[in-house]
Parts: sequence; structure tokens; C-alpha cells
Amino acid sequence: VYGRLYPLLLVRTDGSTVHIRYKEPKRILMLPVDSSTLPEAERKARLRRQFPSKLQAKQEEVLEELDLEKYKKFWKK
Repeated sequence: VYGRLYPLLLVRTDGSTVHIRYKEPKRILMLPVDSSTLPEAERKARLRRQFPSKLQAKQEEVLEELDLEKYKKFWKK
């Protein structure tokens, strides 16, 4: 009937901490930040970190005019 509870440090969004007992053995539990209370600049910075822009695929250089005679000495005979 009574499950085991573990000591836990709960960190609130304002930075305050509270010691509580929790059902899972963890050390620290952080509550999520409410984005509606953040300043606009910090909200945009968090969104940029959460959803980074996709990197553009690098295009490989195509060497059409490759002088094979120049590298012939490296081939095995």
C-alpha cells in the first residue's frame, strides 16, 4: 500500500529549491520554465537552442579536368 519514497531536491523555475520525497530515486528534479513569463529575447534564444537550423549539405567539388598522368606514379603496377 505504501510505496517507497526517495529524498529529492525540487528546483522551481525562479531558482528556489525545496526538499521533497519522490517515488523515483533521483537527486534533482527541475520544473520546466514557463515561456510566457520570459522576455522576448530570452524566449527566442531558447527556441533557437531547442530547434537549431538545419545545416546545409556541403556540395562536393567535382574535378572534371584531372590530369591522370600527374598521379600515375602512385598506382600499383
